[in-house]
Amino acid sequence: MSDAVQVLSAGSLRHAFPDIIDAFGHEYGIGISLTLGPAGLLRETIETGARFDLFASANMAHPRRLVSMGLAEDAVCFARNRLCVLARADLGLTTENFLTVLSGPAVRIGTSTPGDDPGGDYAFEVFDRIEARYPGKGEAIRSRSQQLVGGRNSPPTPAGKGGGYLITDRVVDLMMSYSSNARLLSADPAFSIVDIPDEFQPLIEYGMAICKDADVETRELRDFLLSPTGQEILSEAGFSPVG
Repeated sequence: MSDAVQVLSAGSLRHAFPDIIDAFGHEYGIGISLTLGPAGLLRETIETGARFDLFASANMAHPRRLVSMGLAEDAVCFARNRLCVLARADLGLTTENFLTVLSGPAVRIGTSTPGDDPGGDYAFEVFDRIEARYPGKGEAIRSRSQQLVGGRNSPPTPAGKGGGYLITDRVVDLMMSYSSNARLLSADPAFSIVDIPDEFQPLIEYGMAICKDADVETRELRDFLLSPTGQEILSEAGFSPVG
C-alpha cells in the first residue's frame, strides 16, 4: 500500500470517513491518515506549518483562505448539509413554533464555537437571520446562547457519554446541530430533531482543498470524493450531494 494521504477533516465528517477510507483503499490501494477536529482550528495548524495533503472543511471559507495564502490549491465544494435543532423531547419544539420556543427567556441554547468551528458560525448566522426579520429577537437569542463545544478551550466529551449528552445532562435544553449528526439520535425517545425554517436556514457547503503540488494519490482522493461512489457514501452519512 502506498504512503497514506494525510487528511485533516472537520469533525462532523467522522461518520462518513470510515466508509470513504474503506472504499478508496479498496479501489486504489491507497491508505488515508485521518485527523479530525474543528475546521477553524485545523486551518490554523496548517497556517503554522502542519503537514496535510487534503483539508476537508465544514465551510468554503477556510479552504479558500488557504488557497489565498498559497498553502493549498483548488478549493471545491464536495458536500452540503443542513442545520437543525436537537432538543429535549418534552420541550415540545416544532418547526412551526421554532421562533417562539427559542425566544423563551428560560430556554437554554447550546451552540458550537464561532470562529473555531463552522458549526458555531452557522448557528450565529441563524440568529442573524432572525434578527434581520424580527429586530431584537435574534440578538436576544444570541445573547443567551452558550458556546459549549468545538472551541479551543472546550472540554472533551466525557468518557461514556454519547451525542446529545449536554441535553440529557440538563446543561441546555437544545443544541444547534448539523442534520448529519442529529440523525444518529433519531431513534432515541429522549430527543426531538427539528428542522430550522428555510427563512432562517444558512447555506452549508463543505469545501476541500489539496496542498500545493499535491501528489497523484491526493488528487485521486479529491476526485473520489466527487465521484458517484464518494457522493453516495456522503449521502448515506446524511450529507447532500453536490452533483
